[in-house]
Amino acid sequence: MLAFGNDDILRPSEITSTPPVLDGKLDDEVWKNATTVSGFKTFRPDFGMDMEYETEVYMAYDAENIYFAFKCYDDPNLIKTSLSPRDRIQDDDWVCINLDSFNDSQTIYGFYVNPSGIQRDTRSAGFREDEAVDFVWYSAGEINDEGYNVEVRIPFKSIRYANKNNLVKMGVVFERRVTRNSVNATYPPLDPALGDNFLIQMMDIQYEGIKKNKLVEVLPAVTFSKNSRTEEGVRVSDKSVADIGVTGKIGLTSDLVLDLTVNPDFSQVESDVGQVDDNQRFALFFPERRPFFQEGSENFNFSGGNGREGIRSIVNTRTITNPIFAAKLTGKIGDKNRISAIFAQDEMQEGSTDPYADFEILRYRRSFTNDSYLGGFFTRRSENGGSNSVAGADFNYRFAKNHTIEAYYMKVYDREFEAPSMTTDYATAFSYGYSTRRIFIRARFNDNSENFTSDVGYVGRVGVTTFNIFAGPKIYFDSDFLQRIDNWISLTRTYDKPGGLWEKSYYFNARLNLIRNSRFSVALNDKTEVFDGQVFNRDNLRVEAESQLNKRINLNLSYRFGKLIRYVSDPYSGYGKNITGQLNLQLSDKINTQWRYTFSDFYREDNRELDFTRTLVRSRNTYQVNKFLFFRAIVEYDSRDPDIAADFLASFTLIPGTVVHIGYGSILNKMQWDDQLEDYVATKDRFESFRNGFFFKASYLFRS
Repeated sequence: MLAFGNDDILRPSEITSTPPVLDGKLDDEVWKNATTVSGFKTFRPDFGMDMEYETEVYMAYDAENIYFAFKCYDDPNLIKTSLSPRDRIQDDDWVCINLDSFNDSQTIYGFYVNPSGIQRDTRSAGFREDEAVDFVWYSAGEINDEGYNVEVRIPFKSIRYANKNNLVKMGVVFERRVTRNSVNATYPPLDPALGDNFLIQMMDIQYEGIKKNKLVEVLPAVTFSKNSRTEEGVRVSDKSVADIGVTGKIGLTSDLVLDLTVNPDFSQVESDVGQVDDNQRFALFFPERRPFFQEGSENFNFSGGNGREGIRSIVNTRTITNPIFAAKLTGKIGDKNRISAIFAQDEMQEGSTDPYADFEILRYRRSFTNDSYLGGFFTRRSENGGSNSVAGADFNYRFAKNHTIEAYYMKVYDREFEAPSMTTDYATAFSYGYSTRRIFIRARFNDNSENFTSDVGYVGRVGVTTFNIFAGPKIYFDSDFLQRIDNWISLTRTYDKPGGLWEKSYYFNARLNLIRNSRFSVALNDKTEVFDGQVFNRDNLRVEAESQLNKRINLNLSYRFGKLIRYVSDPYSGYGKNITGQLNLQLSDKINTQWRYTFSDFYREDNRELDFTRTLVRSRNTYQVNKFLFFRAIVEYDSRDPDIAADFLASFTLIPGTVVHIGYGSILNKMQWDDQLEDYVATKDRFESFRNGFFFKASYLFRS
């Protein structure tokens, strides 16, 4: 098999005895003798172009840390940056260290830093990027007359890697983003024939004499909460709840880690963004943000799925709601074998005959040349004498440089307490992909049985057989304004097994990519959908626009109108629209306010009467005192009840794990209890508190 990528090996200067001070000034002695690279080339909007301003990267290391420094030449008056909470720098200028720590073309750490030194980190595998992970690393930035500088220190303890005879080999791609020009560039330059697949275009970087550290982390957490609510018109105050939990991490080797937790605090600092759920065929999907599950979460990505329908996720850890104990093993065994295993005992809600539900999850992947791999997985949830188990395999195979084949097959085993015999259902998919600078083509087939379920994963529509052909041609322009037009053409035929009927979807989307991080797109969909044994018209039109209007203002608008289905026991046709708008104002380097508006309605097609309407308005306001401390207020209005949710938070994060959070939340509405109806009715003239709560959390990361 062929291997792609860069043949050169980066060898940073020998171990430094005097590490740099992270202040963004680049005046340390270590940088004067450091290995340096430059010559960034763009891959967005097009490949192989020079950047307007130069970028230089410096590399150094010692026995316990990797050091990087970026010198980014630019006009200081045009640099887009902010002093913001961690992980909220997507709209800024930034640099990124894309690190393949195992050098096996399977996963990437993404270490992003904006010109103010604010961090964002991600973990990627299988073309999916997990933005919820948080690693312990350090950074600083400074804007000066020549542009801006960034310095980074990544402890070896914070990443997984293979240390063989004190020699560590990794892969790296350095990346820079200039927002006002909508430009991304890398070193080494990317091959247009391989597209922006970083995994198979890494440059090798080699470190010698690395100390074999034993990673041990202990993270005790203390939480306190006090809640009250209105119940049948009477104010009820819950007992105060104080909890102590402990999470630990042990590095069995440099590439294999064991996590343990007892009575963990799995509270989320920020609530999920509200979504319209009045007329959904499937349950809404929310991302995982709890730290314990984030180590190795990218290994649960699987090949052959499209991430939007069917089997969306083989492991959705948010099904584990209140564990009293959990253990996790993640990492590599040998050069090519990657594993992730989770066991958790989840406390059930009152009324369940079994006080606990047990979760058992196992994922195995064996890597081959480039990003090819063969994998297997097993999940089981057991309670009340019954269980739901899913087992399967998947693979990704790359050949002839830009051709890929992906597939999965999984089978579900349901055992009910009353019926010891097992019932089995299946799901399978196969896809072929071809990618160049000018076009992306994919052909996909998937098939699943009518009763496929997974109590651990996230399952969308089942009982269908689908054939899909997708083409994405790109048109490039030599223009100071219009950079590229992306087109998507998709032809889909789906056979609905329960109804014995066929449906179609012929989709076309044209997106104009402009400067200032701006996009404008129009999509048309000639579509039918089978539901409850009937074929419904689902034709629709969608228009979207997004722009970084200037350094302070980002605007995002979306409008969709078309035919709809009312997903009820006796379904019927309708039509309606969905409007979403989001305004992000960086009022100063420290103050940010974000407003999000969502409107949805549904009209019956037979009589054109309004069936329902729903409005959500969300305001998120943050004052960032410094890179560690911020104050935030979130207010969300929901027209359905109607009610107003308000959340206030003061948050201090020294490093991930060492945190103090103080928060207060309240839900207000105009509902009043009616004894005759034995239900709440909207009769009050003003909003009053219906439910509120206070919480405090403090944790400290002990690390050796």
